[in-house]
Amino acid sequence: MKKIIALLSLFGFCCTAQAALITSSFTGNFNDDNSRYYIQFDVTADNTLVNLLSLSYAGGVNAAGTSIADGGFDPQLFVFDSANNLLQSNDDSASSISASSNLSYDALINITLNIGTYFAVLTQYNSDYQAGDLVTGTWSDANTTNFVDVGGHTRSSFFAFDISGEDLANVGGIGHDVTPSPVPEPTTLALFGLALLGLGARRKLA
Repeated sequence: MKKIIALLSLFGFCCTAQAALITSSFTGNFNDDNSRYYIQFDVTADNTLVNLLSLSYAGGVNAAGTSIADGGFDPQLFVFDSANNLLQSNDDSASSISASSNLSYDALINITLNIGTYFAVLTQYNSDYQAGDLVTGTWSDANTTNFVDVGGHTRSSFFAFDISGEDLANVGGIGHDVTPSPVPEPTTLALFGLALLGLGARRKLA
């Protein structure tokens, strides 16, 4: 038995703990075409691969095991660091095709992050970050009404997206003109709101 343990240890099979995959799913409805949904999350280890995927345009099954219907608006995803620097954005990289439009408009981000606090934002297509604080700063207009996509298809206000990674913590969300489901815990909302206000204050003082 000692020889077996020694061999396993030699080849790296002993004493190697694999981090558990952390996943969070968010769903809800935008109140208008220029609504936004924000999540805050912490990365607790360097070189952590973080994945964000929207599912509501084409539908599917999210990380929580919930079936998501086809028919949501054309989404975009953005990832920012704690200083409001845009790290990555995506519009149409997910491969799922909507049965109702025959288009593939869901968003996908795969990004490697180091230890720190980050923000992800979901918007409708064309509503892009321009400048300033993530909440009170400038975002471009989605340039559409009633969630009509660029192919001329009328979509719903519904959104669904997942975030996943092995070293994530304190993942929470809050909407801007959004009706989320389920509603985040009040403590999470309060902390997230204070964090965003703090970011704005730091930028004004800089």
